[in-house]
Amino acid sequence: MKRSRIYNGLAALILAGSLASCESDYLQVDPVTDLGTNIIADDVAGAKVALNGLCRAMYDGYTVGSNQNIGETYVNTVFNDSFGPDYFGNLTSNYFSNTNYNWGAMTTTNTWYTQVLWMYPYNLINQANQIIVAVGPETNGSQAEKDFVVAQALTIRAHAYIKLLQFYAPRWEDSNNGETYVCVIRTVPSTENVALSKMKDVLQLIYDDLDKAISLYDASAGQNRSFKWAPDKSVAQGLYARAALIKHDWAKAQTMAHDARQKYTLRTAEQSLMGFVEPTDDDMWCSSNDEASIVGYWSWGVHFACNGRYTQTWKVGTGSINIDLYRQLDPNDIRRDWFLTPDKIDAAVGYNPQLAGFGFTEDDFWKTTSVNASTMRFNGNMLMLSAYYSMMQFDEMSERMDTSDWYMPYLANTDTGVAICPNFFGSQYKFWGKGGYTACSYPYMRACEMVLAEAEAAYMAGDETTAKSCLKELNSQRIASYNCTASGQALLDEIRLTRRIELWGEGQNWSDFKRWNLPMVRRAWIANDPTSGNCPVVNAVNIQPSEKDGWRWGLSRTESDYNPEVKPEMFLQ
Repeated sequence: MKRSRIYNGLAALILAGSLASCESDYLQVDPVTDLGTNIIADDVAGAKVALNGLCRAMYDGYTVGSNQNIGETYVNTVFNDSFGPDYFGNLTSNYFSNTNYNWGAMTTTNTWYTQVLWMYPYNLINQANQIIVAVGPETNGSQAEKDFVVAQALTIRAHAYIKLLQFYAPRWEDSNNGETYVCVIRTVPSTENVALSKMKDVLQLIYDDLDKAISLYDASAGQNRSFKWAPDKSVAQGLYARAALIKHDWAKAQTMAHDARQKYTLRTAEQSLMGFVEPTDDDMWCSSNDEASIVGYWSWGVHFACNGRYTQTWKVGTGSINIDLYRQLDPNDIRRDWFLTPDKIDAAVGYNPQLAGFGFTEDDFWKTTSVNASTMRFNGNMLMLSAYYSMMQFDEMSERMDTSDWYMPYLANTDTGVAICPNFFGSQYKFWGKGGYTACSYPYMRACEMVLAEAEAAYMAGDETTAKSCLKELNSQRIASYNCTASGQALLDEIRLTRRIELWGEGQNWSDFKRWNLPMVRRAWIANDPTSGNCPVVNAVNIQPSEKDGWRWGLSRTESDYNPEVKPEMFLQ
């Protein structure tokens, strides 16, 4: 009974406070946490509780300065998507000044922007280290149970170091074969001062952790995760593929991506239009769609689902597609249904024929009477058209799923009926939420990502046959009568285009463009010019791969101010 109370107390500690910190103590190990480490070492049951807390920390709420953050989902959306070219973050742009949203934030070192990107992965690393170090021969429990929980901790530690490389490392081709200093390696739960490590050494740690994790998963045959928000062998293989893509280790990336997805089934066309509310057989790793019970009004769906509760309250949208990406899609691609774009007029008029009397045309999307040039928010009659399109989308979703406790997208439910809320040029209908806090299952990793990683790696390794086969396997689920006939650069472009649209809004965009060595382009919306973009002119940019220190975020003073072994000048070399 006493041990049960201790386990419950440890769970509460991990869930409620493991990520709450200030600048100087984000790795601090206090006596209560030391007690937790002892419990982990005593019995595998304690290690499982700690692992549960580590997984939950990936979407638990914590505060940096005055900003509330939700771990993995927040970092993915606010930084990796919103700072990329294909996703305009209407909500995110409100967090930043225009200068910072145009990547001025990237060069800062003492703001919450860089603190979030540094502190989040290191909190995961510190918690994982506690499990990895504590569980040993003296820990009570079967060897299989111990092997499995250590493998899971190693997997998440590798994931955290991959995150650090995505934001703080140069591209592999710019790293002098990995000689560039990028971040601090910590493999024990300690606040000891440690110098920066080289990119090649961080990658080696990631490879070693994942090799060991995969071996331990194999040794613990019969042990299985209870929830998809915890990692398993397939997740470790998928992370291996991500790390290998960063390193341009094409053979390893192809093998690991292929192996990772073997027990999963790619999302069908129908499943792709079901809002990502519930996990499917495509989801390899995802947040719990019950996350709202933990973080409440800071759950990801509240802010970023198209029918999110705060979408209606704050009236800033949930993210819009870059129209230049949309224009490249096949006319038969079902992923076009995820977005409110000029070609949706006929659908809205078909839903409410009375709209035909307004004579809407696609050119209306570039008129000042229809769109606010500074925000891309709809005005006047366009607001009404978008409202009916939202109603149509909700009705179609209701035919697929039980939506009895869902909010309507971009509309406010009131006691007197449905009031129109602002909608935006390119608004997404890909992600939906359920219930009062509009919870949804945010994907950390999908089989669809792995088939695209396999395609890219195969192409780069000279295996166009496999690359084409992978593209056909996915796109045949999305595009009627799809057939891949491209080769050479055109094939690579098609792989990248498919990745950009399939994984839109899933935290891949900025880091993909970085490793592809491609410019970041947001084209401005220009009144009466339907060939122009759909980005406010103040946020229109063209950032070349060589700019912003090769797309490296500034070294956070969260580390350098309190760790004298870290020399910022080494990071900048």
